[in-house]
Amino acid sequence: MKYRAWVLIALLASSGAVAATSPLFMSERKELELGKAEHEKIVAAFGYYQDEALQNYVDKVGQRIAAQSDRSDMDYTFTVLDDEMVNAMALPGGYIYITRGMLMHMNSEAELAAVLGHEIAHVTEKHAIKSQRSGKVLEVLSQVAAVATGTPAAYELGSIFGGVLLSGYSREHELEADKVGAKYMARAGYSPEAMLETIEILKAKDRIEVEQARAEDREPRIYHGFLSTHPDHDTRYKEVIRESSNLVEDYDEFIKTDEFLEQLNGLHYGPRRQVGIVRGNTFYHPKLGIKLSFPENWRIESSGNSVQFVSQVEDAIVSLSTGRLAKGVEPKEYLQERVGLDLREGREVTVGGLPGYLGIADRADTPFGRRPVRVVILYDQRRGIAYILRGAGKHDLRNLANDRDFIATIFSFDRMNREDFRRAKRPKIQVVRAEESTTMESLAKQSPITNYSLDKLRVMNGLYPHGQPEPGELIKIVD
Repeated sequence: MKYRAWVLIALLASSGAVAATSPLFMSERKELELGKAEHEKIVAAFGYYQDEALQNYVDKVGQRIAAQSDRSDMDYTFTVLDDEMVNAMALPGGYIYITRGMLMHMNSEAELAAVLGHEIAHVTEKHAIKSQRSGKVLEVLSQVAAVATGTPAAYELGSIFGGVLLSGYSREHELEADKVGAKYMARAGYSPEAMLETIEILKAKDRIEVEQARAEDREPRIYHGFLSTHPDHDTRYKEVIRESSNLVEDYDEFIKTDEFLEQLNGLHYGPRRQVGIVRGNTFYHPKLGIKLSFPENWRIESSGNSVQFVSQVEDAIVSLSTGRLAKGVEPKEYLQERVGLDLREGREVTVGGLPGYLGIADRADTPFGRRPVRVVILYDQRRGIAYILRGAGKHDLRNLANDRDFIATIFSFDRMNREDFRRAKRPKIQVVRAEESTTMESLAKQSPITNYSLDKLRVMNGLYPHGQPEPGELIKIVD
């Protein structure tokens, strides 16, 4: 399966960011030019989150900390990116980025200050530039080549200019950013303890991904590396952060925790370019007005012009794609001549009020190679659209081991009704007040989050692994 790549490295390389000149002698003017040249490209690639109030708020907090930095004369730019990845990063020249995915995991202004302070420290200490002389350039060039060739490794790459991406910085640079960032936030009036809390949240997020990857028999997609740079039994990073506690200055304009959480109310959840909406194990496509259900514990991915429903261990898949109807071409004929399938065990069917044809193709192209495929085509004459669903198994030779799941998914296909359209709204973060009976388990059952919803909600609220909300406490849910 393909996973969406961060293309920052390719952008930087294509514009000459990976330069032949030695980083030891990069002037501040050159550093500023480099950051400015790449800023617009990053925003174009990842998306600017369209919420001016939130953008202004993040900028206000960031500028407060930057004013206390060792390079306070630099013009800093703080940007919220419209990306679900839990990430923050910095470019030389004072360009700091935080994703909405990272923001939704923060629970106080001090935690936000910790993230921004850490990134500001990467800029003031010139870690991105220093990293180039330690062999990072070769790594970047190889990853750019991976992007160009489309190899899967490209979709899990990091960046020499990323604060907490997969490859990240060295442990020494990360600890230095912790120490220096803690100093900056303390000068601005924030307790460095918030940085420790933030690190624990990010470590918990990584743990969930490792656990999920183990269950799905795949490599974990970890972009921070906080488990390796900040191990549980190593107190060094805690000590360097707490050294700044005596620098804390009183600040009387802090946004209270409840007011901070309200800043996140309505924050978009999920992919930026989302194909359809998932609620539980039901997929809705409001634009086409269709829905279908897929097996429990399966997940959804987009790939080209199709939507794919993938089993937990990635050994079975159902894809949904569309085609244009051709006058006078019957469904079976369409599959044979237009799609190129050699069918057996076929019959005419009606699913969701749409006529079609159901059968098995002995050999067809799948993500697993040439495999037998369960296939159905459904005709929507009114729209002029043909819906094609295909099910395939990784280890199938002739029989379909997951055919029961394929058939159930196919026959769940239906047209959306008024209630479905009401449910099929883009998920957002909602800030609600916990009641006496509120538990994280009950919230997880109602959540549209697929797979590990309980753990993910707990991490988002700083309650991982077993915490429960206090009555009257504001908490974040996805709805």
